[in-house]
Amino acid sequence: MSSSTLSNLTFRNAIFQVHWLLGITAGVVLALVGFTGGMLSFEDELLKALNPGVMTVEPRGAALSPEALVERVRTQRPEDAIASLQLSNEPDDSAVVGFAAKDGGRRGKRVHVDPYDGHVLAEPRYKEFFSVTMRLHRWLVADDVGKQIVGASTVILVFFCLSGLYLRWPRRWGSLRTWLGLDWRQKGRNFLWHLHSVVGTWVLVAYLVMALTGLWWSYGWYRDAVNDWAGKQERAQPRETTDRGTPPPLDIDSAWQAFNDRAPAWSTATLGWPKDEDGEPLSFRYLDADPAHERARNELQLDRWNFDVVAHQRYDDGTWRQKIGASMFALHRGSFFGTGGVVVFMLASLLMPLFTISGWMLYLDRRRKQRAARALARSVDAGAPTATGNTTADVDTDEILITHASQTGTAERLAWLTAAALQEAGCAVEVQPLGKLAPAALIDGRRVLFVVSTFGEGEAPDAARAFARKMRGDASSLSGLRYGVLALGDREYGDSYCGFGRALDQWLHHAGARPLFDRIEVDGDDTGALRHWQHHIGQLGGRPDLPDWSAPQYGQWRLVERTLLNAGSPGGPAFHLALVPEAAADMDWQAGDIAEIGPRHAATTVTAWLADGHFDGDVRVQCDGRDEALADVVVRSQLPEAASVRGHTPQQLAEVLKPLPHREYSIASLPDDGSLQLLVRQMRTPDGRLGSGSGWLTDHVAPDGTVDLRIRSNPSFHPPADDRPVLLVGNGTGLAGLRAVLKARTRAGQHRNWLVFGERSAAHDGFHRDELERLQAAGQLQRLDLVYSRDQAPRRYVQHLLAEAADDLRGWLGDNGAIYVCGSLEGMAPAVDAVLADIFGVEALEAMAADGRYRRDVY
Repeated sequence: MSSSTLSNLTFRNAIFQVHWLLGITAGVVLALVGFTGGMLSFEDELLKALNPGVMTVEPRGAALSPEALVERVRTQRPEDAIASLQLSNEPDDSAVVGFAAKDGGRRGKRVHVDPYDGHVLAEPRYKEFFSVTMRLHRWLVADDVGKQIVGASTVILVFFCLSGLYLRWPRRWGSLRTWLGLDWRQKGRNFLWHLHSVVGTWVLVAYLVMALTGLWWSYGWYRDAVNDWAGKQERAQPRETTDRGTPPPLDIDSAWQAFNDRAPAWSTATLGWPKDEDGEPLSFRYLDADPAHERARNELQLDRWNFDVVAHQRYDDGTWRQKIGASMFALHRGSFFGTGGVVVFMLASLLMPLFTISGWMLYLDRRRKQRAARALARSVDAGAPTATGNTTADVDTDEILITHASQTGTAERLAWLTAAALQEAGCAVEVQPLGKLAPAALIDGRRVLFVVSTFGEGEAPDAARAFARKMRGDASSLSGLRYGVLALGDREYGDSYCGFGRALDQWLHHAGARPLFDRIEVDGDDTGALRHWQHHIGQLGGRPDLPDWSAPQYGQWRLVERTLLNAGSPGGPAFHLALVPEAAADMDWQAGDIAEIGPRHAATTVTAWLADGHFDGDVRVQCDGRDEALADVVVRSQLPEAASVRGHTPQQLAEVLKPLPHREYSIASLPDDGSLQLLVRQMRTPDGRLGSGSGWLTDHVAPDGTVDLRIRSNPSFHPPADDRPVLLVGNGTGLAGLRAVLKARTRAGQHRNWLVFGERSAAHDGFHRDELERLQAAGQLQRLDLVYSRDQAPRRYVQHLLAEAADDLRGWLGDNGAIYVCGSLEGMAPAVDAVLADIFGVEALEAMAADGRYRRDVY
C-alpha cells in the first residue's frame, strides 16, 4: 500500500470521526430545524384552508373599488396609518391592508379585509403557532444566540452532505441500486447504517440547497456575497425634470387603473404608500397570473403626477443568476421547482430527525458493544483456563490466539465472547487487536482465530490497516499456522461483502496456513452464522455442549421416517431421517442449507436425573414466558450434577438450567420431496454415551415424535444457477449436502454432474447407492465414482481417485466448472484441497473460490 493510499485512509478516518462527533451534537439542532422547516412547508396553504371567512370570503356581486375599500378600513381603524393594499384576482380571496409600524418597529400589522364590504376580518387562527414555529426554525426562539447556533449548524449540514457522500462512495459508483436501493431485510446496526446512508443519499441534493440558501438569513456577509454574484437588474432611471412642487394627493383608484393598464395579467398585487412628499414614485409589486413561484415578484413604478412608467422590473427578464438571487426563499422551500419540489423538500426536512436518531443509535450501539467487549475482557482476564470435566483427552491445550479487527466494536465483542467460550472449555487464550500484530508474529506454529469486520468498500477497519498493508507485502511461509476466520460484513456492498475477511483468508491460505474450518461470513446480525461459528468453537475446545450465545427460535417438526442405512458397517450406524413441519410454510429451503436441531435427552435420562435431584417432573414452572412441566424444561437443558441443585425450588431450577446447544446437519432433500431429509451418523462421547444431537435423532425421539428444528440459509453452498459442469466430492454423511445439490440440478435439467464419494465398505456403506445409479443410468449423473477405503490394501480414499483422474478433471471443469466438497474437515477436506491445488495450481484454486466455483461444506 503506497504512502498516498495510507494518507487517504487516515484522512477518511478523520472525516468519519468528525462526521459522527458533529452528528451527535449539531445533529440535534438540525433535527429541530429540519422538522420545523417541514411543518412550515405549506404554511400559507394550511392557514388559508384553516381560516375560511378570514383569508377567504364568499364572493358576492362586485368588489369595492380600492379607494372605497381603504376609506372603510380607515373608518374602522382611524388610529392606524395605512401603508399598503394587497388585492387578488381570485374572487374568494380577502384583501390585505398593511399599517405603518409603530414605536420604531420594523413592520406594522396586517389585517384581512372583505373586498365586498370593507369589513376588517378577524385575526387568522393558528397564525401564532406558525409564527413560533418560524422563530424556532430560524433562531431557536433565542434571538441572536440562537441565530448563530442555527447558522453554524447550517454550515455543518453542508459538511454532512459532502462528507457523507465521500464516506459512502462505492467502488461500483455507476450502480443506481448501490446508491439508492433500500434493503428492508437488513437488521440491527446494519439496517441503521444502511438507512442512514441510503436515505441520506436520497435527500442529499435537497439538503445542500436548503443549507446553501439557509445561510442567506444567517450571515450578512454571505447574503452580500450572493447578491454580488447574482447582480441586480438595472432599473430605468427617472427623467431629468424641473421641480414640479408638491405631488398631488394619492388617487388610489386612478393609480390602480394605471397599474392595470400598464401591467400584464397578474394574480396578486400590492400598492405601497409613498413614504415622503418629494415625488417618490408609486410602487406596485405583483406576481404574474402564472408565476414561477411565490417570490417571482415584479415591480412597476409610476409617476405620481401623470402615472407614466418610471421603471418596470420583471423577474422573467433577469439573467439566471439574477433569478437565483431573487429566489432564495423559493429555493429554500423547494417551490422554485414547483409543487413537487415543495413536497420533496418537506419530506426531506421531516426526515432530518431520522439522521440524528439513527446516528445516536449507532453511536450508543458502538459504545454499548465497546463496554460489553471491555466487560468480557475483564471476565476472561479474571478467569482461569482450567480444563473442565467434559474436556476430551485429545484437546490441544496450547494457547489459542484470538485477534480482532473492529470498526464499531462488534468484532471485538465477538472475539471476547469467543475467548470466554474457549476458556470455559479449559483452553488457554490470548486476545489481541489485529492492528498490534505483525504478520511475522504468526510464523511460529500456533492456532489463531481471526474475528474481522470490513469497512467501506472491502477495506480493513482503521486500526488494522497497517496490518493489511504489511500482509499484502509479506511472503513468509505460515505452514505451521492453523486458523479460523469469522468475517463480518454487509451484503449491500456486493462484491466487497466481507472483503477484508476474504482477503485475509486468501493470504493465510496462500502462505501455507491450514484452516481449522472454512471461513464463516456474517451478514449484519445473522445469528445463524454466529451459531455456526460457535459450533466450531465448541468443537475446537472439545466442548460441544457450550450454550448458544443466542438461542434459535425453533419450529416443531415430526419425525416420519428413520432408516438404518449401514447395518453391519465397521463405522458408526448411519440413518436416513425424514421430518415434516407442523407449519406448512416452514417447508422452505434451498439445496445446501443447514438444519439446526434442538436436541433433547432420553426420557430415561431425565427421569433418573429428576429422581436423583429429588424433583417432581410434573410440577409447573415458568420458562421463557411459558407455563410448562419441569420435566419438559429439563429434557432440553444441560444437566449439572444433580447433587449441585438439590434444595432448589422447581422454579429456581428452571431459571438456572441452560438449554442444550443446537446441532447442525446438511439437508439432503428439497421441499418438493415432501419432507426434510437428513443423513446422520451416531456419535458417542468418550464414556460411551450417545452424542446429544445424533442420539436424540437416531435413538431417543420416538417415531412420529416432535423435533425442534430451524433452517439456516447457507448461500455459500447453494448450487450454481446455470448448467456449468459440477464436480461433487464427499465422504460419509457428507453425501447429504451433495445429494440436495444433485437433486436441484437434475430437476432443473442440468445434467453435467460428476460425483466422487467415499465410505468404508461397499457391502454395508452404499448410502443411497440405488438412487445414484438410477440417476447415472438416466444420464442425469454423467459420472459416478465410489471409493470404499476398507475394501483393499492399502486403503484408498477420494483424494487418491481425484489425483488419478487429474486429466479428466481438467477437461471436465474447463474454464467455468464448479467444485462442491462436503464431508469431514479432518482428513478428507484438507487432502482433497491439496490434490486440487496440485492439479489446478494454488492461485487458480483460490480464484475459483473467489468466483464461487470452489465451495465447501465441511465439519
